[in-house]
Amino acid sequence: MALLHGAKQLLGRMAGAATTARAEPEVAPSAEVELLTPTRPLQMVRLNAAFAPLVDSIPPSCRDTPSMMSLPEKQLLFGLASRYYDGTGIIVDAGIFLGGSTRCFGEGVRSNPRHEEIVRNWPRPIVSYERAIVNPNMPQFFRKHGLTLAAAPGESFESELRRNIDPVKDLIDLRIGDFMDATGPDCPVEILFLDILKAPALSLRAFQRFHSRLIPGRSLVIHQDYFFEELPWIKTHQEALADYFEFVGEIGSSAIFLCRKEIPQAVLDGLGNDLAPAEQLRLASIALHRSADPARRFFMALSKMRLIRKLQGRLAARAYLEVIKTEFPEQVDQTDNRRLGHALRRAEEFLAKKPGKAHKEGMRAAEQRVPSP
Repeated sequence: MALLHGAKQLLGRMAGAATTARAEPEVAPSAEVELLTPTRPLQMVRLNAAFAPLVDSIPPSCRDTPSMMSLPEKQLLFGLASRYYDGTGIIVDAGIFLGGSTRCFGEGVRSNPRHEEIVRNWPRPIVSYERAIVNPNMPQFFRKHGLTLAAAPGESFESELRRNIDPVKDLIDLRIGDFMDATGPDCPVEILFLDILKAPALSLRAFQRFHSRLIPGRSLVIHQDYFFEELPWIKTHQEALADYFEFVGEIGSSAIFLCRKEIPQAVLDGLGNDLAPAEQLRLASIALHRSADPARRFFMALSKMRLIRKLQGRLAARAYLEVIKTEFPEQVDQTDNRRLGHALRRAEEFLAKKPGKAHKEGMRAAEQRVPSP
């Protein structure tokens, strides 16, 4: 029960921090956080006090653009683009699906007091990447959201994406296609939004392409899948660079990190070398403890279980899953929460599959979303 005890201690410290006066809106190293919403499972918003005020109201156009992001995540992206972004570098928006993140960034830049100065320096300050190919689960999402898009799996949804971002297209450098073949911008990156790291190779490509262009003391990295219960490579790649970042907070399934030091390209290139299994597991454990929300920690433990399956085999992963059930009994027992139940069910199915099939299924699941809480 050590994990639960640690979570309770951290929540107690958070409650005290939330009652303190807000810090000035500057990027200063600080462990203080603000708790912006009740601690309901998976809906906690906990950010460095300098960034907490950015989660605020957004234009209806941002709220209504179809997306798999939560409303608070959209609010943060809009707030960053409208009140934090100063044009020192560009915004990279990688993995945009139907354009929800792009619309938030675009509307935010448009309402930014420095808008004219920004576009003088960067005529299209937002570089957005998307493959725009329908995967097997997307038609269900289209129907759920009342979209008339009739594209079948394997077909393109580029036309729907372009329609959604049309009002801000003058600010967007849209790059459609396989990210592995895409070119990277040769300029500083001030905000890096990553929702494209669905496979280890994609993750390495993004880290090696963008992270050396981050601006120390200024650039933010938003990992939209960090608190997703799969994709363990995102956690190990980011945590391997912990010396260069400060953790800013958690919102939805996203984790936000502030770059504190310049990252040498040689360090980034070294991410491609296999880390020792013990080191990978250590990094996964560090990632697990980033969140103060027990439900998110439950997800991160399930992600670590997938890594154990890869490194140590099915029996070790099964044993760790039983430990997870012991450490997170409340999450396991919340059968009325579709999101928690889905995650545990997926973990059980993953362990039942043969190794090769489990890997392929994991890649496929990474390209689609799961039920809301």
